[in-house]
Amino acid sequence: MIPEGESGLAFAEGNPLLDPQGKAALRVLHLEDNDIDAKIFEAACARCSRTLSVVRVSSLAEFRQSLDEVKPHLICADHLLPDGSALEAISLSSKHYPESPFIVITGAGEEDVAVDYLKAGAADYLSKRKLDLFPTALDVVLQTYKTRALHLWSEMERQRLTEELTALLRKVEEERDEEKRSLSRDIHDQLGQELTALKLGLFWIKNQLQNVPVEGSPSPLMEKMDQLIGLNTSIIEEVRNIAHALRPVVLDQVGLAAGLETLVQDFNRRDNTFCGLYMGELPDLSESLRTDIFRMVQEALTNISKHAEANLAYIQLKHIGQDLLLEIGDDGLGSQDKPDSKRKGLGMVGMRERARNHNADFSVNTKKGMGTSIVIRFPNVTSS
Repeated sequence: MIPEGESGLAFAEGNPLLDPQGKAALRVLHLEDNDIDAKIFEAACARCSRTLSVVRVSSLAEFRQSLDEVKPHLICADHLLPDGSALEAISLSSKHYPESPFIVITGAGEEDVAVDYLKAGAADYLSKRKLDLFPTALDVVLQTYKTRALHLWSEMERQRLTEELTALLRKVEEERDEEKRSLSRDIHDQLGQELTALKLGLFWIKNQLQNVPVEGSPSPLMEKMDQLIGLNTSIIEEVRNIAHALRPVVLDQVGLAAGLETLVQDFNRRDNTFCGLYMGELPDLSESLRTDIFRMVQEALTNISKHAEANLAYIQLKHIGQDLLLEIGDDGLGSQDKPDSKRKGLGMVGMRERARNHNADFSVNTKKGMGTSIVIRFPNVTSS
């Protein structure tokens, strides 16, 4: 009803059917083989609140030829015609002028076909015995048309805004990932190296102090040096963990498989839950897809650690045809058991958005006391 790529306002301005003042004239293509009925119809049109310019044709053949010449805003057709029926006219008009409302005019005893016409796409039907009601019927048809057009335009606007919002979220996510990558690199390369240099300096000072003769118990200074060296070692480890959480170096240097292995190793080292990792041979993936898969697994493991209270978890990533299948599961409580499951849901929203960016099918299966399973299928990854 509203052409694709055209705003609702612009379409309304160029379409007499959506004229808010109701003053624009409408071109009507009238398909009627009976001269008397045609005159009665013209008289009914003259009583309408809208100005109607009626062009009459008497057969389907003439109707077919006149469609592009008249470019009708409204089509009215008799049920039975010399060379067919109005059903064929509806089929023709729906191909060339689907936005033009179609009103079927039936003769005596033909009202039982009205349902068929409405199913075929007719906007309304009217008996020839009640053509005096045509002005009212036309007003109803036009109002229905406006309502549907407004609904369609609203739906198109909603879809457009959703697509723009999705694109904006994707851009923000990409910028965040790039910032994390840059920050991780700075922390790992600069701060990590400086802390390592500081540790070497502390060792040097300690070695120098060891050469100084000390009587009695160990020097308090030596004890302090050991404390500082231990603290420095802890800080270096923490800095490495932070840099790795922001953007693991292995993901950029070695690839997704090594990145996931590192994630699972860290998870098993710090959590009571044991996680298994099963990966088949992976095709070449785009950087954005590698990053999103890594982040989804990272978020899922965080959810398992915080909420699932599971004993076992698993991650499976395999290539099936042109698709990539990622499955993450656990034997924990299930999301419905936790009173703070809304917090878990926030992470799930982020995972869904990352999956949507790649047109992936995202499904979650969870049952009370029987854990949670997340299955994400990325289509056509081999062509990305």
